[in-house]
Amino acid sequence: MTSTCPICGARKESPLLTTNLDLDIRCTWKDVSKSFLAETADDGQPKALSDAKEICINIGTSCGGVTCDKPGTHLEEAKQCTARSSTQPKSSPSEEVTFVKNCTYGSTCDEARPTRFPANPFSKDLKGAGIVVLAHNREGDFRRCLESLFAIPEVALFTVYISLDDPAAWTSMTAAAKQVAAGKGINIEVWQIGPRAFDATTVLNEETEKWMKTNTGKIAHHYWAVFEKSFMEKAHEHVIFVEEDLLFSPDFFALFRSTAGLFDEDPSLWCIGAWNDFGFKGTALDACSLQRTSYFPGLGFMLLRRAWLEVRKAWPIAPTMGWDYWMRVAFRAAGKECIVPQVSRSHHAAAKGSSVSTAKQIRLFEAMAFSDVPSTCDVTEPCAQFGNVSYLVAEDYDAWHRQAVAKAPRLDLKELKAQNGKPIKKLPKVLHVVPYVHEEFLQYAEAAGLSPRNTKGSIPADVRSEHYGTVVGRIVSQQVPLLMVDKRSQLGLLRPEEQLRFNSNFEVVPGSQGKSCVEVCQSRNAKCDKQQIYFLNDCNLLKKHFPCEAGCAHQVGKELPVYVPDPAQSTKGQCLITFISPATCEAKHKSTSRLCACSVAAKADAVRPGHK
Repeated sequence: MTSTCPICGARKESPLLTTNLDLDIRCTWKDVSKSFLAETADDGQPKALSDAKEICINIGTSCGGVTCDKPGTHLEEAKQCTARSSTQPKSSPSEEVTFVKNCTYGSTCDEARPTRFPANPFSKDLKGAGIVVLAHNREGDFRRCLESLFAIPEVALFTVYISLDDPAAWTSMTAAAKQVAAGKGINIEVWQIGPRAFDATTVLNEETEKWMKTNTGKIAHHYWAVFEKSFMEKAHEHVIFVEEDLLFSPDFFALFRSTAGLFDEDPSLWCIGAWNDFGFKGTALDACSLQRTSYFPGLGFMLLRRAWLEVRKAWPIAPTMGWDYWMRVAFRAAGKECIVPQVSRSHHAAAKGSSVSTAKQIRLFEAMAFSDVPSTCDVTEPCAQFGNVSYLVAEDYDAWHRQAVAKAPRLDLKELKAQNGKPIKKLPKVLHVVPYVHEEFLQYAEAAGLSPRNTKGSIPADVRSEHYGTVVGRIVSQQVPLLMVDKRSQLGLLRPEEQLRFNSNFEVVPGSQGKSCVEVCQSRNAKCDKQQIYFLNDCNLLKKHFPCEAGCAHQVGKELPVYVPDPAQSTKGQCLITFISPATCEAKHKSTSRLCACSVAAKADAVRPGHK
């Protein structure tokens, strides 16, 4: 008699935290001479055939095979090979050779392969928990989303809500939802969310009224409305939120069920996300690996009621840079994190949308890895899809990182670029640490394969999927795992001489409206240093020096971080930090008051007797 094996059931020795992928994968390769496969599936850098095959297997169904330049006498010694997405060989005029992949998957246990994995103490069945599908008017994408979601058997455990925010499409979208649901035997409840209404005591300035009519404003209101209905009206403790243009992996629900018990153990966790912003093909290979992130992910996530009860207190009328960026600031200020997989369990499938409009953005989403690992969970038993996930508890997680970083060899930016091009030497397949500074992260990301080719500028240049400045990467050409660590990280993982800390010779000075930090510091006979301003980009620090009566939010601008006292601005009363903009001393804005770093030493020199 056979039974289903947990796929990620046992811890294994790995350069990064993970559990063992115990999926029985058997692959064969068909040699097709004088042919090539289209569409590169990895980083495009030439590599040995054995390495290219390993990458292709790890990528899963997104890789159809490997193509190599004309090899020598022995095919297995081919060196110029890359993993490819296509499965259909085409004739090659340059006598390339292709190896078409054919893999079969199994995950059953029997006497020869017994169930040997421990139970997961952090699983929850989540019976009766909510799942909300937010939709606007893209009926084709909406139908595909629901078909993908309802195809997962575990959806039967959840209470399904469909939330529609375009009155002109309410009738057609409701009919589409009911048709798909009826075909799958799923019960749904449809919500119709109209424009945001305010009572007579609320007065909006002109800028705020304009913002409320933008796509960003409408989406922010939609999320606020469904959070309120889910947690306040329906009183769910756990709710998953997805959007109409997403598709889902077979173990999408298993991800949440395997990890939801961590909320009870670790109060620093507020959400579980299915999306990894840096989960690209070729770099994200471990389908069993889960990570903590201080960067709220979006695109398919579970939120806790206790999190919303805290967040709703500060939700602003106008989160001008988007609801998701506002959530990132709120999470960071509260010291809360999310769990995300290394390989995403949701996939952004639409070719257009409110934030997807260019070919570069489409290429970026096409470059994302998307797990095809089957779920071994059902609706009757506790879910152990990801094994014992106790390593994700904050204390254990950070202890592992401290030990790993302490003993790992280092790579600097020059070495990283060299190794990811045509490697100057073969590196051991052990974890390497790359210290970096936030303002130069894009250079490191490109060198570490975290910026797919021809996608530069497609999304904002912030550090995503980070755990307080630590980011998982990989030298794709050699399959060497990387842990990129911000030198300013509050975790203090790096050696003392590698870290950057706020200089005790500087003081934090709130400026007056419209003044640059150069002017603020000069008024105190002191000097500004932009390197010290990076340490002031903190919501809780701003609150110590300004009223911040409308809370904190993210913005872009060279004068950040700031407080906005100007009543004409949509951000009036907010303290603004940035995930993107570089720090400067010279910048200023007529509507804002800056927070500055001024040199105590320079001030002391100015008042010292005999100073010239």
